[in-house]
Amino acid sequence: KIDDKSNNIKENFIFNGKSVSAICYNSDLKLFYFIRQFRPNYHYNNYSTYPLEIVAGGVKKNESSRQAAMREIEEELGVKPLYVKKLDSLIIAPDCLEEVTDIYFAKVPKITNFKIINLKEGENIKIIPLNKKEVLKLATSKKIQNIVTKYSLLKILELRI
Repeated sequence: KIDDKSNNIKENFIFNGKSVSAICYNSDLKLFYFIRQFRPNYHYNNYSTYPLEIVAGGVKKNESSRQAAMREIEEELGVKPLYVKKLDSLIIAPDCLEEVTDIYFAKVPKITNFKIINLKEGENIKIIPLNKKEVLKLATSKKIQNIVTKYSLLKILELRI
C-alpha cells in the first residue's frame, strides 16, 4: 500500500521461506517424471483435484537447498538421484508470497513403483512418466497449472535432451 500523505510504502506479505522443485529425468528411457497428489485448494476451486506437478517441497532447518532437492526426490519418487544441478531460482508471487524456490534438474534411475505412500509427510503420490512430446503438449496447453510446474515444462523444452 502507498500512503499518499507520507510517501511511505507498506507491503503485506507472507514469508514461507525456501522451497525446492526438481525436474526429474531418466536418460535411458528418455522420460520425465511428474507426480499427482491431492490438493485441497484445487478441489475447492473446482479444478483437477490431483494436478500434475514436478517434485517439490520445503527446505528444512539446517538443510541446504541441494540436500532438500535430493531428499524430496527420494520421498516423492522413491529413488535416489544420480545427478542434481541447480537451474534457477524464482520468487513465487512477489508482495503476497515471498517464497523463493530453487529449480533443479535431476537425473534419476528407472522408476518401477509408480505409487508412493509417505505416511510421515501425509502424501499419497502417483508418479507420471512423460516423454518430451507429451511435455510439449502440456507446456502449450491452456490447462491451469501451478506456476512452478508450468515454468518447469517450458524449461524442459529448452533442455538439449
